[in-house]
Amino acid sequence: MRQRTKLSQLFTVSALASGLLLAGCGDDGKDGKDAVAGNVGPTVVATTTSGFTITNDAIFVAPDAVTGDDITEALSLALFNLPENALVVLPKGRFTVTEGIIVNSAQGLTIAGYGINETILDFGTSNGDDAFRFQGGNGITVRDLGVYEAPKNGIKTTNVDGIHITYTATVWEGELEADNGAYGLYPLNSKNVLMENNYAYGSADAGIYVGQSENIVVRNNTAKTNVAGIEIENSSMADVYNNIAVGNSGGILAFDLPGLVKAYGGNVRIFNNQVYANNATNVGASVVGAVPPGTGVIVLAASDVEIYNNQITDNDTTAIAITSYFLIDDEVAGYPANYGPTMTDGWSPTVKNVYLHNNTIARNGNAPRGDLLVDVIAGYTSTMNSTGMAQTFPAILYDGIGELLSNLGAQGIGGFDALVGPDAAADGVNYDPYGTSDLICANSNINGNPAPEYDEVNTGLVFPVDPATATFTNGEPDPQLLIEPMIGTNYLSCTQPRLAPAVVTFKNNVYGCTGDDLAEAACAL
Repeated sequence: MRQRTKLSQLFTVSALASGLLLAGCGDDGKDGKDAVAGNVGPTVVATTTSGFTITNDAIFVAPDAVTGDDITEALSLALFNLPENALVVLPKGRFTVTEGIIVNSAQGLTIAGYGINETILDFGTSNGDDAFRFQGGNGITVRDLGVYEAPKNGIKTTNVDGIHITYTATVWEGELEADNGAYGLYPLNSKNVLMENNYAYGSADAGIYVGQSENIVVRNNTAKTNVAGIEIENSSMADVYNNIAVGNSGGILAFDLPGLVKAYGGNVRIFNNQVYANNATNVGASVVGAVPPGTGVIVLAASDVEIYNNQITDNDTTAIAITSYFLIDDEVAGYPANYGPTMTDGWSPTVKNVYLHNNTIARNGNAPRGDLLVDVIAGYTSTMNSTGMAQTFPAILYDGIGELLSNLGAQGIGGFDALVGPDAAADGVNYDPYGTSDLICANSNINGNPAPEYDEVNTGLVFPVDPATATFTNGEPDPQLLIEPMIGTNYLSCTQPRLAPAVVTFKNNVYGCTGDDLAEAACAL
């Protein structure tokens, strides 16, 4: 019976392809559609809900399928041995796919459904890790469809030059749980990445993730109820703007993690996003599992990051956290042995050149939590901080430890020069006691709190960055939990040059703030 089904589907696709060829070759011209004569090209046969046109020269997968059908074999067949610039169209309805779909070295491929809610592929019984995996190739588009219940990852790309994912959803239905799939939209080791108008829900790691890639634009997406809403990891030249991150454990993340092929990233701009109520319980694993629930934006061991003109509100723990990798692994003495080769490649546990400005920050820090910050939370909300009074948890939290170790190493104190290496050399001995030597700057941010809580928007510095004020226990510096109001803060009072816009080139078109969004208001901020 399975063989008959396979032959039937083979016949359907083959017959359809033959019919299309015959339509091009044998038209008598009476209807004005004689393609051979050159009068007209392909004709439009349908339009998706996003306005994308489907033409009659497309490869139509299981066009007669009805909701509930298994279209695995028809889909696999349609994506085998593709011609260049093929348009593959999935049917309208909700269908079962029981195997992961792998596409190798596609050139100019477009896979389209009829709409983000009109074409749904259910991978809940699939035996593969990834719902879709694109390996190699260039100029690939995925649009107007939904991928549901993938065993591990929704749509993954590796080593693709030019990937455009738009009007696409990845969803794990129900509650956010640890056994949901890890990543929703997941470009990896790719370049010229354009992700827009998408929806990601329920990922146990990151809903929208770009890793070890370059030339990236992530815009106009919604990431809801994931562990990490949007994450840029070890990636360069990335613009993240006009997105909504809501209901996640952490809203938007910029990470540089050790031991990866692309050792570090940089020039990441996060701007004009709505980042609110990211208070979901963190069910994730590994490093993302350490993100404190209730965090709006977090920068971890990443450098050259600009965060501006965002609306960051109603996050229980903090609006923006800027942390070194020492927050994840606090065994400072073990770093040369554990991370030495990675640090030689350019990765650093410290965080440098982060600029926060013109963000509106309101109603954050009302219920801080997270295993990673237990002691820090206890200190700030008790009388153990520098003021001797219980405080509202900082809306901007900078751990400061990496910078302090850099400054200590530069002065030959504590043997930290071997740990921080190039960072200490760059800082030299002329450190700034308020963070400007590593350019962690925050200014012109807007206190959006209503009265009477208006003054309860704080900046916190866990470790002092000036060696002269540091104290030590067993040879390691002690946290001091410095805190002051965000408006008029001294700890991070500095500016730095603005970062350059990211540029995505896809099918000979330019996307982003220097391309198709040149007139976009967010790009003028």
